[in-house]
Amino acid sequence: MKKILFVLCCSFSFLVSTQAQIKTPAPSQFCKIEQNVGLTKVTIEYSRPNVKGRELFVEVEEFGKMWRTGANQTTKITFDDDVKLEGKDVKAGTYGLYTIPGKEKWTVMLTTDLKLNGSVDKYDTANEVARFDVMVESMPMNIETFTIDIGDIEDNGALISLLWGTYMVPMQLDLNTDDQVMASIETAMAGTSKADYYAAGSYYFAKEKDMNKALEYVQKANSMGDKKFWQVYKEAEILAKMGKYKEALEASQVSLDLAKAADYKAYIKRNEDFMKKYIGKAKSK
Repeated sequence: MKKILFVLCCSFSFLVSTQAQIKTPAPSQFCKIEQNVGLTKVTIEYSRPNVKGRELFVEVEEFGKMWRTGANQTTKITFDDDVKLEGKDVKAGTYGLYTIPGKEKWTVMLTTDLKLNGSVDKYDTANEVARFDVMVESMPMNIETFTIDIGDIEDNGALISLLWGTYMVPMQLDLNTDDQVMASIETAMAGTSKADYYAAGSYYFAKEKDMNKALEYVQKANSMGDKKFWQVYKEAEILAKMGKYKEALEASQVSLDLAKAADYKAYIKRNEDFMKKYIGKAKSK
């Protein structure tokens, strides 16, 4: 009987010990952000310390001392395509982000060593893929929680900023989005669909590239049956851009007729405005 009681007591104690795990929030919360910039995905993983009333880089971290640029583990930044960061070439991959804060400028380093676990003691410059200085900007507001932001996003770049307290450290990210799109267009043309031709022609037009190519692709799309008013209107726009106003008006009239048949008022008006704009130029040529 005593043995049974002993076993039951041990079992109960084990059950209590396994269930009595107290969960508390981490002092520096983990954050993962993913942002598409053009055709490139940028991923940042880091932990976010708070100021907590301390003087930054005096009471918490130090000017002139290497910092893991966050808390806990190594801050990681991943690019799924080759990029330029502050003019430095960086191959696609994942890197540890370390910095040396200064009052007027910060030194930023990217390393391939992801096993440091945030430690700066074993940091080896031999593993660096980029190192550059960035001037510090002062913010009018105070950021309590350390933040890495990806903003000012455009097709070919963005701004990656380190924000803490009133400090802002902006880093220019530049991409080869245009080269990627052009390569994609050339590859797609091998087995091209109507949609591919239209997309390629529209891109050439929007980016003000070779208008002859733009016209070729859009006209090819429009020749593949089932004409759409918005596609024919794009042909009219390209022709006008090339100074071929008579042909542009003819294409616009086709687009207008298709838009009326579809009762699509926005494109009816767009074509009517287009004709008013270019009819004089067509007559003068």
